[in-house]
Amino acid sequence: MSEPIVELRHVRRVFEEGRVVALDGVDLLIEPGSFVAITGPSGSGKTTLLNLMGAMDVADEGEVRVDGVPLDREAALDRVRAERIGFVFQMHNLIAVLDAIGNVELPMMPRRLPRAVRRERALGLLGQVGLAHRARSSVRGLSGGERQRVAIARALANDPALLLADEPTGNLDSVTGDAVMRTLHDLRARTGSALVLVTHNEALCAGADRHVRMQDGRIVD
Repeated sequence: MSEPIVELRHVRRVFEEGRVVALDGVDLLIEPGSFVAITGPSGSGKTTLLNLMGAMDVADEGEVRVDGVPLDREAALDRVRAERIGFVFQMHNLIAVLDAIGNVELPMMPRRLPRAVRRERALGLLGQVGLAHRARSSVRGLSGGERQRVAIARALANDPALLLADEPTGNLDSVTGDAVMRTLHDLRARTGSALVLVTHNEALCAGADRHVRMQDGRIVD
């Protein structure tokens, strides 16, 4: 069997000097290439869990590993986040002063790739999400669905083994949201990345390899 792409063991995360327990003894394994949906009410710990998987935060207790690397040091967080993880947020978090292709290029900048190589790869990724013709468009001139597809292309810029999506359709109408989800699934199938989706929308969990339900900082199902 292959090693899990994500491994959490007895993970605990607290805030406000221990008064708020966001995660309480969480164990979770995510296999390479799988689709895992995480649901639960607001305040159940979903986003905290995603932040730990995404090397955006560290656990107070327990162990978090991504692709075998323990996420317990700042250097490890920075490297894993840059090299192995792609993010798609509810608010696309694009840089408004850059055009679409500039936003997709951005995660490649620390790798010091030649500009021509970055441009070619970014254009190819925009093509994969159906937006090659919008490469030079200002972010402000894109629709909500187009912005989210640019965000997906940006998330794939460094060939991540793990794609994390936090309510990626939350601000979109149902038709546009369905199109964004199809794009995510098509790209997951094409690239072999594992997809972890946090959502309030149970319908988006269809076809998941695993459906994890959270409540009060624990996995309950």
